[in-house]
Amino acid sequence: MHTLGTHFGELLKNIQPPPERVEKAQDLPSKVRDYLKEHEDFTTLYPYSRLAGSYAQDLCVGDVKDVDFLVRVSGDPDKNDPEAKQLIQDLKKALDGLPEALGYKGEAEIDIERARRSVHVYFKGEDFHVDAVPCIAPNGFDEVLYVPDRGFNKWIKSHPIGYIKLLKDLNDEHHGKVRPLIKLLKHYRNYQMKNRRPKSYWLGALVIHHVRKENGLNTSLSLAELFRDLCNAIYCQYDHLTWINEKDKPNIPDPLLGHNISWNWSRTHFETFMRRLDDGRNWATKALESKERNEAISLWQKIFGEEYFPNQEEAEKAATRLAIEGFPGKSYVTNTGIIVSSQPSSGIYTPVKQTTFHGEA
Repeated sequence: MHTLGTHFGELLKNIQPPPERVEKAQDLPSKVRDYLKEHEDFTTLYPYSRLAGSYAQDLCVGDVKDVDFLVRVSGDPDKNDPEAKQLIQDLKKALDGLPEALGYKGEAEIDIERARRSVHVYFKGEDFHVDAVPCIAPNGFDEVLYVPDRGFNKWIKSHPIGYIKLLKDLNDEHHGKVRPLIKLLKHYRNYQMKNRRPKSYWLGALVIHHVRKENGLNTSLSLAELFRDLCNAIYCQYDHLTWINEKDKPNIPDPLLGHNISWNWSRTHFETFMRRLDDGRNWATKALESKERNEAISLWQKIFGEEYFPNQEEAEKAATRLAIEGFPGKSYVTNTGIIVSSQPSSGIYTPVKQTTFHGEA
């Protein structure tokens, strides 16, 4: 069985967001958050705002094009005070002044519109989206909070920061495999599905379900085996829905609150996802069972894309580079635990001490 550990390590690097887009993700949302914090008419409560979504969860793949953040406001969600629909309108009105405050020329450069649970800010020149999600957080961002639903005009429970903590705990508990597995599933969706894509939060919830369930995924396996087992587990979980009542759709429970988060998944989109899952599990099984290394690589490239999944020559170069980076006396460990072959220009780092061989004892 060819599990191709180095290949998957390089795949994960290749699907990481490019540095220039990460810079946008750090810069543009901060400008919107600072603007709202200082706004005179739209009142926010300390600590005002907090990052949420895939970027905050460290689950971004490919080009980072959107960042979500929570905006804390006062209110009573049980009394719908303020009204959820009205609050989104008020936030939209406040953000209408953002282009002028940032020196932009209005709608020609920034598009601002209401969404179901947020106000959407699109920086056209940067091709970057920022979603400001208002929330009532009685006990702060770290506990259960409430976000507005404009369509139903009510406040609904949510726990985005709890989800971030859950991901971290599960990833630590399961050999650092949970985040990479979610990223692989998201990239597979992006590569194989040009439209009808399921939401990232749904995919993350599915991975968490199969990691946590009794006799679920065996996270001691390689990422290659885990990806195949994940596709197979999700397919088997919902296969019965593809041949019974045509109106039935999967119920994906929220990992923390338990309610159905996929209630608005259309049947046709769900069926497309199931077909892609079936492809993924079959191709991955063939790759794992192949006796020819190059054939296995070719199948994984069919799954994830040739531009992302390295060939044998690229993997060998990566392995050589990793060996050099880890050589004692010639490498450094950054404060994030990454080993690099050259001395960092900034930040905290520790040189790896050179070892000396004194012969056998």
